[in-house]
Amino acid sequence: MGDTMNRAKARIKIFKAMVKLLETETFESITIKQLCAESGVHRSTFYAHFEDKYQLFDTMTAFHMSKYKKLMDYLSQTVQNCELDEVKYKVLKTFQLMFRYIKRYQAFFTAVIVTHPQVHLIQAYIKLTKDAYKKMLNDLPNLNDADHFIQYTIGGQLSLIYAWLADDCEEPTRRMARILYTNILKTDR
Repeated sequence: MGDTMNRAKARIKIFKAMVKLLETETFESITIKQLCAESGVHRSTFYAHFEDKYQLFDTMTAFHMSKYKKLMDYLSQTVQNCELDEVKYKVLKTFQLMFRYIKRYQAFFTAVIVTHPQVHLIQAYIKLTKDAYKKMLNDLPNLNDADHFIQYTIGGQLSLIYAWLADDCEEPTRRMARILYTNILKTDR
């Protein structure tokens, strides 16, 4: 049991080291030596967990992407299976969860979106969001220029998240969720 706990702790230290280094370094410039020094683990420990820094980063991003995908799947199912008033309520609650999640992992998201943008990661989030929004719109009344609406909405959503992270997440998560909600649903404006 202790060995498993130590392995888990080492893995977490490596994750935290990567995030800390991403705050000041580009991903390309980060070395295994830096990761080991920052995390306080030996190279052999690092390699027991990951093949290289790319696998480490892929593991980190896959973790966050899987959480985001679950959130988007939940939204799609809500739109498909609920009445409009319930959909509106659940969309707002989902946005609140999303902003709380981003706030919880603020250092990671600031590093990969603001400080040293990871284009492929941002593109993956955009694609996942676009696919989810398309699926949702299929279950709603017809919308003129749906693809353009989705692109516009995602652009605004990404810009809002970027600005919030750049401002050190000063605005409360509930307020950010409300802003996103009202702009997507075009309510209370």
